[in-house]
Amino acid sequence: MKRIGRAIILSALALMAGACGRNEPQYSPAEVAEVYGGVGRFASMPSVEQSAFIRNNAAALEALWKVVGHGELSEDALARWSESPAVMIFTPAADSVFAASDPLPDAIGYTLAAAAENGLELPRRSYGEVVWGRRESVLFVDSVMLVAMNHYLGAGYPGYSGWPEYARAQKTPQALPYDVAEALACTEKPYQERGDDTLLRRMLYEGATVKARMALVRNSTPAAALGYSDGEYKWLCDNEAGLWQALVAGKYLFDTSATTASRILSPSPATRILHPEAPGRAGRFIGLRLVESYLARHPEANLGFLLSPEFYGNPNILREIAYSPAEN
Repeated sequence: MKRIGRAIILSALALMAGACGRNEPQYSPAEVAEVYGGVGRFASMPSVEQSAFIRNNAAALEALWKVVGHGELSEDALARWSESPAVMIFTPAADSVFAASDPLPDAIGYTLAAAAENGLELPRRSYGEVVWGRRESVLFVDSVMLVAMNHYLGAGYPGYSGWPEYARAQKTPQALPYDVAEALACTEKPYQERGDDTLLRRMLYEGATVKARMALVRNSTPAAALGYSDGEYKWLCDNEAGLWQALVAGKYLFDTSATTASRILSPSPATRILHPEAPGRAGRFIGLRLVESYLARHPEANLGFLLSPEFYGNPNILREIAYSPAEN
């Protein structure tokens, strides 16, 4: 009988313990300005409706215009933008995916409530749903968070055909709450560079980021929080010890090269520097395992601490973690 890796068992037990030992936070859906739909039909609106639309969505529209507009926001300028290729192509596509169920208000509301319960105070902002032709899916403009809904239309959406497969796999409605949670948490607690950052320091922050994705998204799973399929996540669990040995043998943990960090932590089809079959960003998986090992010894640590340099910049952190990768 094929043996299941200890990491999978531990992860399952952790999820069961969390489900049994902690109630979901009480939350209300956030108020989100659904801007893209109104922009999509703006040119055909009567003038009085155009004025009301701009007035009722002023914060989100002003933020959007700082990203995509030219000159001052006006009815004429917005009418021209509404007939741009990005709006005309992506608005009906987003409508077709999100018309029946819009996950964003619930996702933001849950994230804000869960963050407060996990020691991470997030400021209240204005929020807007938009479409655009930019590569960013989430942008913060002053006190407004803009989420480009056309980045979550499903991996098979024809408009993503030019993207590599590993990137298309993240372009799903299911990925939206995780991206929103990470954006909110990491905007509040960004990584603090020193100039001589080791891979270990970066891995710990990345692991804390994944832990935030898990804690701040309702019904999260480790695989989804890491952005892996179930098969990819199982491979990582089954090969955890070998990945750690490759990090140690290659003397990568204390490597300060940005190139090394990118090869191990950045989105990619594979992490070949550690193993030819390792999924991309395998360093994030090991970072999560390090964070979980630390939490096993320090259960009082909250997200606010884990996302701070007091944790990931601690020079003695490996002694406090006592990490023991799973053997299969």
